[in-house]
Amino acid sequence: MPAARSPPLYAATVAARVGATPDRVRVISTFVGGGFGARVPAWSEAALAAVAARELGRPVRLTLTREQSMILTGHRPALTQRVRLGADRDGTLTAVSHQSAAEMPAVGGWPLTPATETTGVLYRTRNLAIDQRLVPMDTPATWAMRGPNEAPGAFALETAMDELAVTLGMDPIELRLRNEATTVPATGQTWTSRRLADCYRAGAERFGWAGRNRVPGTRVEGDWLIGTGMASAVYPAHADPGAVRMQLRDTGQVVVSASTPDLGTGTYTMVSIVASDALGVPIDRVVAELGDSSLPLGAPAVGSRAAGILAPAIRSAARALITTLTDLAVRTAGSPFEGRDPAGLAYRQGRIEGGADSASFAELLEVAHRPAVEAMTPPPPAPPDSNLAAHGFGAHFCEVRVHRHTGEPRINRFTSVFDVGRVLSARTARSQLVGGIVFGIGGALLETNPIEENGRFAAGNLGDYLVAVNADIPPIDVTWLDYTDTAFSPAGARGLGELGTVGSAAAVANAVFDATGIRVRDLPVTLDALIR
Repeated sequence: MPAARSPPLYAATVAARVGATPDRVRVISTFVGGGFGARVPAWSEAALAAVAARELGRPVRLTLTREQSMILTGHRPALTQRVRLGADRDGTLTAVSHQSAAEMPAVGGWPLTPATETTGVLYRTRNLAIDQRLVPMDTPATWAMRGPNEAPGAFALETAMDELAVTLGMDPIELRLRNEATTVPATGQTWTSRRLADCYRAGAERFGWAGRNRVPGTRVEGDWLIGTGMASAVYPAHADPGAVRMQLRDTGQVVVSASTPDLGTGTYTMVSIVASDALGVPIDRVVAELGDSSLPLGAPAVGSRAAGILAPAIRSAARALITTLTDLAVRTAGSPFEGRDPAGLAYRQGRIEGGADSASFAELLEVAHRPAVEAMTPPPPAPPDSNLAAHGFGAHFCEVRVHRHTGEPRINRFTSVFDVGRVLSARTARSQLVGGIVFGIGGALLETNPIEENGRFAAGNLGDYLVAVNADIPPIDVTWLDYTDTAFSPAGARGLGELGTVGSAAAVANAVFDATGIRVRDLPVTLDALIR
């Protein structure tokens, strides 16, 4: 069951479906390689494989074809949206309305509510109306896809904001800055941190926004029309409790264990970095054990939760482990610290120190004849202040070219700046944010899968379902603001995996309008829509 997003939940679901007790089902999902939301729940093939294995008394491997994967697991729901904006001549929003109607299959699926986490969060207004409806349909099951509510919701809102800026003759950045929200418009909450305005300014400078074309459809280079566009990004940050187990072993290794799987997002790297930093040991001495339902209940790999939940849990477990090691040092016969007051000892970089004495944890464990000491994350503290909201923010800037005769759209360059709190691993963070932007570009220009009259998807393989490849993607300049959001968690890090997807499609479509003067409100942007 390699696609499980939360092995313990997956195991419990399969156990219930096959009539087994939870202790009889174990899910191992150590490496996946890519996951985008549809595999959050356990679908029918998992229970089928388990029943077949039980009946046959032997291991069973069940592999879905590409078409079966698209039909038998969830897809992003179809959606229609209507955004209406009212503003004074200076650009101040006086009224915002966001209505949506989303596909809800009779067999069950994801309740797509695109406005709550976009229009309900981004811009200040005196009058806000959100109306989100689900339409029962006889279609295959739907489920979350990366940025499940936020990506489609941001496309509608950020397209409308661009249209308003054009109508008012305003810079789209100035329009957004004029309506910057200091509290959550839908709830009145304050944020743990919000630096979206800084993202606009930093991104505009890096991109060279000030030198853009001011009149849509007038910048021509040979056979290509050139245009630029921008959009905002927003995604909620989650601080659910999660448990980890940490061990100090007599081999000198630190082992961190949690059920969280790695979907290719760099969770192994992030866990190792945080543990190395928390215990002051070299990262090559840290071993991360992940993706097994028998391990402590870590963060599920869903909703950009893993880093924001695991990082503070690891730090908490490390503090408990240091206390355990210190107590062992003063209680162990033959220890250089035997009988001392623990308060007089200090832990530094994998060693207990006191006066002129010093011993590594491996040396102390050898003296104590213990293979390891371990600690679990203590019970979570009181929930955070309910008056605080936590989100990641960002600003996308895109330049496109559109062939003046064929209507072919291509991306020239892309710049994004994000507000995500503390970045725990620069390499994996950049990879995630770039991947999210690539995902958004694919949704903007290529990806579609209409349902045919027979109820099947028109594209049942990766030959017919087009995704972005290297030739479609330009150099992507990604950076983030350097600060720590300690109001969110002691680790100061918020999730960022899905943030890059949100708003990136709108930036592309807004740039296409700037290049051609043609406003496209349906995705993907196809050639026929740009030929006049």
